[in-house]
Amino acid sequence: MSMASLKYLLALQVICWVLPLQAYVISGSVNMQGDWQYQIYLATIDKLDDYYGTSASSVINTGIIDEHGHFSISGENLPESPQYYRLYLIKEEHSEFNACLFVGGEEHNFIHLLLENETEVSIKHGEDTFAPFGDYTIKGDKANHGMKALSSLVYPSYIFYEIKFPSALQFSEDKLNRDLFHFADTCAHSLVALAALNNTDYDKYFQAENERYKQMGKRLQNELKDHPYTKDYFRKMRYYGDFSSEKTSYLPWYLFGLAGLGLLILWFQNIQLRRSLQRIQPETPVKQPPFTPQEMKILQLISEGHSNKEIAANLFIELSTVKSHINKLYAKMDVKNRGEAMLKAKSYQLL
Repeated sequence: MSMASLKYLLALQVICWVLPLQAYVISGSVNMQGDWQYQIYLATIDKLDDYYGTSASSVINTGIIDEHGHFSISGENLPESPQYYRLYLIKEEHSEFNACLFVGGEEHNFIHLLLENETEVSIKHGEDTFAPFGDYTIKGDKANHGMKALSSLVYPSYIFYEIKFPSALQFSEDKLNRDLFHFADTCAHSLVALAALNNTDYDKYFQAENERYKQMGKRLQNELKDHPYTKDYFRKMRYYGDFSSEKTSYLPWYLFGLAGLGLLILWFQNIQLRRSLQRIQPETPVKQPPFTPQEMKILQLISEGHSNKEIAANLFIELSTVKSHINKLYAKMDVKNRGEAMLKAKSYQLL
């Protein structure tokens, strides 16, 4: 090997050493007119139910915001599959351990992004608001343009919570969900479409729009079969009562007979439970578990027929927080659904 060839190979090796791995880059500007810290946070969203929840454990990167509102975050530590991330600011009086997400209005302090290691996006905050991002513009891949379009659809609609007339509230909520379903149906990117569907009110619309939720399941199976969100989506479907999938649709008919028999047994046991609870004398109530005041409020709202989303609006808490409280209630009461919880609550003389 000649000296010239050796020098060429050494030069190539040096270049390979110094070239960085593929990295994501998020840069841009935010509006700092509010009482915000000069630091920006990037948090992972590992589960669909965490779309509007945040904690210090979900933060994977941070960046400094300069006096003009400019920032830049980069890294190479993302999973192989693209997924949702939240870019957000927090108030001066908060620490990263008690950060709050503000939805809608001039304190709306976050946006959602779809990222993987090679993603590069540039964000410019809107000029006509005091919110950190406002009606922001984004440059980068089409997926994040879709996420921006979804945010423009969702967050202005949160103003319907301020409407005093119930009929106007209902019309606004129905319109938002119709728009979300249409967005999901017409969106070319599966994860952006899933984000739209994830913003719908499952409690209220799952039965009426069951076919649309099933179609999303089929789409995820075909396009993102091994993605963590696909498994999470089917878990969510099972929670709301849809147990169908392509794998189970070809089971022998005798399994359906067994399932029917199981339901018949459960129905009979439920009747027996009702009769047993009816025989409990009012003066000798069953010893109740220690409920918190918030759990008592949620139990009362459940008994009045409110959905999870209505409970969240009534108590001014996040939807994920409501679900967490309900799961704890079920565990304390040793029940599996709302019907059993109401029966137990009556036996405790709570209702």
